[in-house]
Amino acid sequence: MKNILCVGNVSVDIKAYSAEIDDTEAYREGSIELVPGGVGRGMAINLKHLGLNTFIHSVIGKDIFGEYLKKGLNEEGVNTSLLSESKERKTALFSVMASRGKSATCVYSTQILKEITFTEKVQKVIEDNKISAIVMDSNLTEETLADFYEYKKNHPEIFVFQNATAPDIAKKTMPYAPLIDLFGCNEYEAAAILGESSVLPDLTTADKFQALGYKNFIITFGEQGVMVRIGNETWNEPPYTPSQIVDTIGAGDAFASGFLMGFLENEPVKRCIHYGLACAKETLLTRQTVSNKLSKNFLEQY
Repeated sequence: MKNILCVGNVSVDIKAYSAEIDDTEAYREGSIELVPGGVGRGMAINLKHLGLNTFIHSVIGKDIFGEYLKKGLNEEGVNTSLLSESKERKTALFSVMASRGKSATCVYSTQILKEITFTEKVQKVIEDNKISAIVMDSNLTEETLADFYEYKKNHPEIFVFQNATAPDIAKKTMPYAPLIDLFGCNEYEAAAILGESSVLPDLTTADKFQALGYKNFIITFGEQGVMVRIGNETWNEPPYTPSQIVDTIGAGDAFASGFLMGFLENEPVKRCIHYGLACAKETLLTRQTVSNKLSKNFLEQY
């Protein structure tokens, strides 16, 4: 079984929604849900469900949210030996607010992620456990990204998957493009990297991306499906759209997890895409950021 280190955000998403229309921004009745989130957490649990042995490297606060996240990761069987507790900062939180007829807004507090660093302990865990792949999100600091990629330079046998994470931070990965074995982003993050207002799932976009040094990548386009470029070959596939979408948060990470699982096991690219699309569809059907239905057997029978 391959050992995978997931480095990045673990957080709690506070989702508030009201079906009432109120332009005055006054108090109104609705629903509030507390959902564990974060790209690092999502990838670690998804990959664990899909049969890989995962470790999480992140930081939580000494608070009820941190306890909640650590308990959930342990229950899922994710190794938390590199999940540290901050002495000063609180657990990362995302507050998502939406009401009928209005776009959702998000307020977040992620200062704690500055404490995710590449240390001798991290290096020891990688080497003692024969970690074969590192999965990173772009919430890491410039210094931490630089340290991980310096390690990658000296250990080219370690596979690196880099997640763009969000449009405002996607460009942080650009200096390391040649060192990234597989890159994942959505259309908005791709547009930010290319410095364009929008991008299409076509060969022009793929060629521009590859010209920046990203040799292998996946770009999700929502209702337009996904585009994958591996070496000199490009694939475009429509999504597996469910009859009803419950929540879109986590679907992109689910696709990346399914694709990556197949890719690390040297499956044909078409099958890797199938795994990714199936993972994304199941995640769209739940309020949680990770679907409990996912497993390797489940995907093969999909």
